Amino acid sequence: MSRLRDAWEKHAHKLDEDATDINDEWIVTYLVSNTVTGLRHEIDVMVSLGILSVEANGKLILAKNWQERVPHMILNEVKYAWGSKVDVNNLFCIHDKIKSSLESHWEQDEYGWRLASNDVNDNKDDELVFDDEEYQLREQIFRENYTNWVSASLGMGEFGV
Repeated sequence: MSRLRDAWEKHAHKLDEDATDINDEWIVTYLVSNTVTGLRHEIDVMVSLGILSVEANGKLILAKNWQERVPHMILNEVKYAWGSKVDVNNLFCIHDKIKSSLESHWEQDEYGWRLASNDVNDNKDDELVFDDEEYQLREQIFRENYTNWVSASLGMGEFGV
């Protein structure tokens, strides 16, 4: 440790002018880390899904045809939580471009979600992309597993019953 401290003290004067930039970079790195906000992980997931892309200068932009790669749960959130018809006061702070793009690209019927089509001859309407029954089953399984886990760790599981 003393060797590292000595090296730091010898070269500290060289870093003074760049110290602000380095500190800012470390602060941003810390804030987006998984231990603090998990923002970096969320960005990585959206890039891997093809929703976001990273330009050469590091700027994040919406990828071409990003609307078609949105997961099922996001579409359900649009409908029930932050869509333009539900969240009229924009409490979730979702940009209007994102809301309108998703609402114009997707339609929901009693079976699930389909890509909307403006062309009469286009057969995209016939293809069900996300089945609501499957989603509801997965949601139910998750809720049951989570409830069982909470009960085991906080409820009867504490007493070894």
